[in-house]
Parts: sequence; C-alpha cells; structure tokens
Amino acid sequence: MTELETMQRAKMYMDMLAMGLNPITGQPLPQGCGLDQARLGRCFFYVSGVLGQVIDNGGVVGKPERTQDFYLTPEQRAAVRISEYPVRMIEFIDTLYQAAGNPEMKKLSSARLSDWLIAGGFLAKETGPDGKTRRVPTQAGLALGLTAQPRQGRDGEYVSVCYNANAQRFLLANLDAILVKK
Repeated sequence: MTELETMQRAKMYMDMLAMGLNPITGQPLPQGCGLDQARLGRCFFYVSGVLGQVIDNGGVVGKPERTQDFYLTPEQRAAVRISEYPVRMIEFIDTLYQAAGNPEMKKLSSARLSDWLIAGGFLAKETGPDGKTRRVPTQAGLALGLTAQPRQGRDGEYVSVCYNANAQRFLLANLDAILVKK
C-alpha cells in the first residue's frame, strides 16, 4: 500500500468514527465505549479534513513549492475581477493569483508592482516624520486612480495606497511590462 493509499484509508476511518461507526465492521459504535462522545466526533471530523487536504495536495504535507514564474494567459486576464472599490496592492495581487489558479506559481510581489509604478512616475518614495520610507501617489498616480488612505494598524496609523478600478485595469493592461525581469 502506498503512502497516499494509507492516508486515504486513514481518512476513511476518521470519517466513519466521526459518524459514530466502527471503521472495521461498519456497525454503530457501542454506547459508552468512549469513542461515541461528541467532542471526539468533532476531533475525528477535523483530522479527516486535514487528511483530505494532504491527500488533495498529492500526499505532501504543507504547501507545494512554487517553481513557476507568475504569468496570466489572455483567458485568465479576462477572468480577473476588477473591484469597483479601491483596493490595496496585496488585494489586487491576490485577485491576479486567483485568476492564475496555479498553486505552483510564484506570487507576484507588491514591491515589483510598486517599483514599476515608481519608475513610471505614478508613485514616489517619501520619508515620513517617523523616519520610515513610504510610497505615495504622485499627481500622475492620483490622475490614474491611486489614493492614499489613512489606516489603523497594530502599530498605529499608517497610510495605505489604494487602487481604484481604473488603476487596476491599467496594471492589468501593463502586466507584461511589469513582469519583465531586470
């Protein structure tokens, strides 16, 4: 029996125990045997779910290694859902990654998009009163649809650059130029 088959068998046993059945005989567990407790049933369901994720992952524990560079086919680009509300860069990148639908694909870094926007004159680096460098929209960035919105984080208030639908479409249209390696 392979490792994956062993995991599938273990998941089947957990499913049966969670349903109150003896995994060997298929008969209901006898009352008072200790395995018929609701807390154990929830635990069996949980373990079954974890095993299901590992099985879906080809038997690999953890996330698969991302080996492919990020890209989108024309069909995937057409499937990207542009938000009508301004979103942060990380949210836009998550939308692109979801459209790609490939867990082996490396994630696109926000720094890569930000650096491209800085080079294009849409963002600028600025040092705040706290001495930290942050990115802020330029006049060209504001015209494109970038906005600086104050946010509250665990370390206090900060400014987040958000991208409206027009800015998201612009980034999507220029994705090939952004993805060119330097």
